[in-house]
Amino acid sequence: MDRKLEESQTFANLKQAFMEEASLAFRYQYFSIIAEFEGLDRHSALFREWSEGGKTNVHGCLDFLRLARDPSADIPLGGTQKNLEALVQSETRQRAELYPAMARVAREEGFSDIASWFDTLEKLKRSHLNKIEGLRHDR
Repeated sequence: MDRKLEESQTFANLKQAFMEEASLAFRYQYFSIIAEFEGLDRHSALFREWSEGGKTNVHGCLDFLRLARDPSADIPLGGTQKNLEALVQSETRQRAELYPAMARVAREEGFSDIASWFDTLEKLKRSHLNKIEGLRHDR
């Protein structure tokens, strides 16, 4: 390559494809649950199949992204120790910045239930960080 991946439009496109495919895979999974609840077994099975296939698409994008850096943490990926660092970066940003800001806006706009959900996500991130810290010391 005459240009580094991380400086290319291809890298930006891979990041977008990763986010799109991840979102779609989880939406299919959710839609499968709804269809099953509604008694639409064929729909549910198809959505579940597409969800699993979508996860493969997400992994494919991440395989290429790891050649440059994590799409969220913006640091190199690699072995488990590097991957833990990327997770710490992402989870810390979500806990300290993203979800508190989202909760604040939801409260300001009068959506207290949604604000509470964002507070729950922030607490979950704190729990994840504590567990990751324990893993970082395991070898």
